[in-house]
Amino acid sequence: VALARIDAAHRATPTAPSAPAIRTGVEQQLGGWIGDQLRRRGIRYASLRQDLAMTGQSYDATMGRKTGLAIFGFLLGVLLLTATDTLGASVPAAGWLLIALVLAAVFCFVPDIDARSAARRRRAEFTRALGAYLDWVSLQMSGQAAAEQALPDAARIGDGWPLALIRATVTHATRSGVDPWLALADLGERIGVSDLVELGALVQLVAHDGAQVRDTFTARAASIRAEELADAEGTAGKRDQSMLLAQILLGVGFAVFVGYPAVTNFLRI
Repeated sequence: VALARIDAAHRATPTAPSAPAIRTGVEQQLGGWIGDQLRRRGIRYASLRQDLAMTGQSYDATMGRKTGLAIFGFLLGVLLLTATDTLGASVPAAGWLLIALVLAAVFCFVPDIDARSAARRRRAEFTRALGAYLDWVSLQMSGQAAAEQALPDAARIGDGWPLALIRATVTHATRSGVDPWLALADLGERIGVSDLVELGALVQLVAHDGAQVRDTFTARAASIRAEELADAEGTAGKRDQSMLLAQILLGVGFAVFVGYPAVTNFLRI
């Protein structure tokens, strides 16, 4: 597969870079420089890195996008200052400078919000698939299969991206001679899935006993399902409350609609 990709890259006909490609390259270079400067000062954006790793986005490109949006927000504030000056409004320059900085900060955090919302959805999907994967591993180990064999075999059952990511991690760890539990824990740390990190740490403690490993998988899968059930019940409760509030507002509006003529006639008398 690797040789086929190399041959395909050599056979590809070079073309002129498009505008989005040039923009992405500029964002990548700018974000890489800014990321290096922040890392030297101890600012690593660990949570943002986890969200971007979960969504498959580049950290350098995101930092470049954040910088570009911050500059856009600052220029927008300056433009508003110029527009108000032309209209004759007297506003202190310090106040407009503060507004420009606030707009720059707001626009700068737009990529963070997008990445966090997308990562939350994908992380919930990954956790759901992880619970099913652990059940499959436990079932295969119940059939006298070793953990090193059950891990990749269970990941081949599904075709979704969570199982593909787990399968790639386990396969790479096996071929590289790395402990698969440590590889799974590193994956959980990289994408921000605490269940996977805790699972890797627990399995490393009982890796010498296959029965305890199987029991750990079963208990962790049950815990994940219980958390999902609790989240679903909480979401359903919030929706019930919102529906109840909507019904109350509808009833109040209907009462006002019906009673308004009677109230107006009484006030006229």
